[in-house]
Amino acid sequence: MTTSSEAAPRGSEPAPAEPTPAASEEFARVNNRLTVHDYLPRTFHDGTAAAGKCEWSSHVCVDLTLEEAGALAWVLVDTIMSARFGRATHLHAEWRQHTLEGTKLAAPRDRLIGSFVAPVFGLPGAAKSDDHLHGHVGEWLWHLLTKDNPAVRVQPDPKGDVTDAGSDGFSIYETGTGELRFRLWESKKNTGSGSLAASLNRAYAQLEGHGQRYVAKIVGAFGGVSSETPNEVKALVTDLPEAWLQGDKLVGAGVMLATHQDLPATPFTGMAIKLPLLDKPGQLRGLVTSLSCFVEIAMMVRRYAWTAL
Repeated sequence: MTTSSEAAPRGSEPAPAEPTPAASEEFARVNNRLTVHDYLPRTFHDGTAAAGKCEWSSHVCVDLTLEEAGALAWVLVDTIMSARFGRATHLHAEWRQHTLEGTKLAAPRDRLIGSFVAPVFGLPGAAKSDDHLHGHVGEWLWHLLTKDNPAVRVQPDPKGDVTDAGSDGFSIYETGTGELRFRLWESKKNTGSGSLAASLNRAYAQLEGHGQRYVAKIVGAFGGVSSETPNEVKALVTDLPEAWLQGDKLVGAGVMLATHQDLPATPFTGMAIKLPLLDKPGQLRGLVTSLSCFVEIAMMVRRYAWTAL
């Protein structure tokens, strides 16, 4: 995919203009391609459960047209911003209207709306690092590719500040026999030419070295859970600190990798070695997305988020 941000070779035709948010929203709506799955279908799944083995899935898209890339960027940014605004749905509607119309918010509304944009994207002239941007988009790809699984009972949106030092995500889900399980997820992106194995090894090391602290933070956050939270979920959360310490069957680990590189045939072979306590069937899970224009789409997501500011 070639965008307007890429310089065309001398003597060639100029690169096509990046689609506006309105054009991308229209493409997604008219073609009924309103979810991440519509652009990144699952291309492989190794679901054989065994002790010391990582079950994993891949979502690969070799190329997207410029219109498809813009539509995917719109699906991502609209979903992210809806989560950012939370119960302030009128502010999401205001951001969305100005973004689709391509108009700027007047002061002080720009400062108000910008306060919801800044924690994950920064602001025009004061952007969060590209590294943080790529990582945040990768976390949202993981979340949107997994949250609608009917087995998932609890899976919060990715954290609302890209500098938060906690875990990247977690799921509470049901097994085929109706038992509840917890999985702690670590997300990595590889947007350069470095080794994918090295990126995965960093994720394993974080889970091994910081997993106990991440679990403690998650358990602490459940202290103020809604009275509507099912008792069986509360009971599971209560047991998580000791379960993680012991590698109990109640817990597991997942690693997500987002990249633009081609994927190896077996990307998660080292996970069981790095996390030896999690050696029971079903405890290890991997998810990898390979999208050739991942960096360009992440940048487009940020530009769309800033359109009204």
